[in-house]
Amino acid sequence: MGNGDHFHDIFGTDIDDLKPVLHVTHKNADPDSFAGVLWGKRIFGGCTLVHNPSRTVKNLMEEIGFEDRICWDFRRVFAYDVNSPDKLPIVSENLIVIDHHPKNFFDEAKVYRRVRSSLSMNLYDISSGIDLPEDVLFSFAVALVTDTAILRTASSEELEYLSKFLGRRKMEDVYKVVFKGSVNMEDFLKDLNDLSFSGEVCYGRFSVEDHFMFFCDTFMYALGCKVVAGEFDWGVWIYSEKGYMQKVFKVLKSLEEKFRREGGKIIGADLCVVLSLLEDLLPL
Repeated sequence: MGNGDHFHDIFGTDIDDLKPVLHVTHKNADPDSFAGVLWGKRIFGGCTLVHNPSRTVKNLMEEIGFEDRICWDFRRVFAYDVNSPDKLPIVSENLIVIDHHPKNFFDEAKVYRRVRSSLSMNLYDISSGIDLPEDVLFSFAVALVTDTAILRTASSEELEYLSKFLGRRKMEDVYKVVFKGSVNMEDFLKDLNDLSFSGEVCYGRFSVEDHFMFFCDTFMYALGCKVVAGEFDWGVWIYSEKGYMQKVFKVLKSLEEKFRREGGKIIGADLCVVLSLLEDLLPL
């Protein structure tokens, strides 16, 4: 299926010299990383390692009938959507990283990277001249939708790529994969009942992370929330509209000296502390 000369230009060697290949996601695989593994499996063959897949990834694997099959007799590891060695599920010196993040902490010689909102866009471009299978394209669609916050942050470029990924599929198919199993109705209604509102900030304790994301994906606009702060056993998760991201980022940066931060997640932080900092920047 692959175009040998094309991939030689990208990776600097003949693909046959890299085989057999093990394709791996980052730890706690999300749709973008899984889409990379599926793409690599379909293009180059080899084995796969999908580490601790998210609910959406499990739904996607079930939808397309994908079975994860790891092997240890590989010559090279392809890692997808990974920007730091500590996010790899295995250790390997024979590594090629395909990524899209602004910062990448691997040896540049091992990395193919173009900064985009979703790895799926880079993989599609790498595949120029190749008829990609429908399951790969559908996985790209799911990845792109989740990487753009259910299309809330999607630009015209991302929507153009999405139209290529969908093919004969409908957005309904994507949403079924993304949202299936995301809400326990009884617990979610309790979460909603316990929410508080102060100015443009919604805050409260969420029983599970899926409920927090479902609220952000569906309710925050209808309720006029610009920023959502969710409390969990592990800390606080902050999500905001795009126009408030710079202000929220200042809060996140101010907390880095005391707490570990993973995107909008502040591990070990107290909700009251976070709200007091938000109060200095936002109309609470």
